[in-house]
Amino acid sequence: MRSVKYLFYISIALFFSACFNSSDFDGYTKTDTGLHYKLQEIGDGSKKPKIGDYLQLVITYKTVADSVFLDSYSSNETGKVILPFNHSSFDGSFEEGLRTMNEGDSVSFIVDAEKLFTYFFKVELPYFIEKNGAVKMDVKLYKILNDIEYQKELIDFEQLIEDRDIEEQRKLLVYLDTVNTEFIPMDSGMFYQYIAQGAGDLAEEGKMVSIHFRGMFLNGKVVESTYDRKEPMKFLYGEEGQVIKGLEKAISMMNEGAKAKFIIPSQLAFGETGSSNGRVPPYTTVIYELEVLKIN
Repeated sequence: MRSVKYLFYISIALFFSACFNSSDFDGYTKTDTGLHYKLQEIGDGSKKPKIGDYLQLVITYKTVADSVFLDSYSSNETGKVILPFNHSSFDGSFEEGLRTMNEGDSVSFIVDAEKLFTYFFKVELPYFIEKNGAVKMDVKLYKILNDIEYQKELIDFEQLIEDRDIEEQRKLLVYLDTVNTEFIPMDSGMFYQYIAQGAGDLAEEGKMVSIHFRGMFLNGKVVESTYDRKEPMKFLYGEEGQVIKGLEKAISMMNEGAKAKFIIPSQLAFGETGSSNGRVPPYTTVIYELEVLKIN
């Protein structure tokens, strides 16, 4: 039976290869809308998605050179995320390819990077991806859920969130118990430690601020650093979305020349979804060493 199904997929693939444009990417086929696809694994399911379903997916995001920069395991331990199956976010979106998949199938898609981040993620294109570049998405359609099954998954996920919140607090308390230096608690749930005092006025809304920072996990692993880039960050203080909420609160306590270290819990950092580039998982406390260089 499986061999018959395999031959069926081969015939479909040959049909699409003849109907659609050839792809610039080796082993892929390109549709008229610009979606590149390659079948990786044939599942045992026979059910296809329909509008109104919820799709349980496992997704890995890569550069076209196969460097992984995000995967659905950053959202939860199972690696499964649920996507409401409605319309495609843009022409050439991977969502178009989902229509032809059965439960258990795995397909690799290559999509326009700028469209993916603009219309699907609704964020700016990450600095490490070229403006006219592409993103490779390896997608496994794990299960197709109806509304009742989806509601049950939500209940299970809410329990997972509660467990992860408790675990984050436990890790923070362990860190504070074992670290050699003392941190001062803040009403917000953050902790701080001054390294050097500055001079002059504090940052205020509407002023241009120039900062250096080094963001780390509790284990000391660096997440991001303007020191490594050798270029400070400049932004209009108080403008929405420039920095995480915890850094906004930290900067409000500092003046020019001040240096400090802040422990920022996830609700003031990258929250329950993690960072958009996948480097910081959900429900993760971070530490930022912060230096205010200039306030104009």
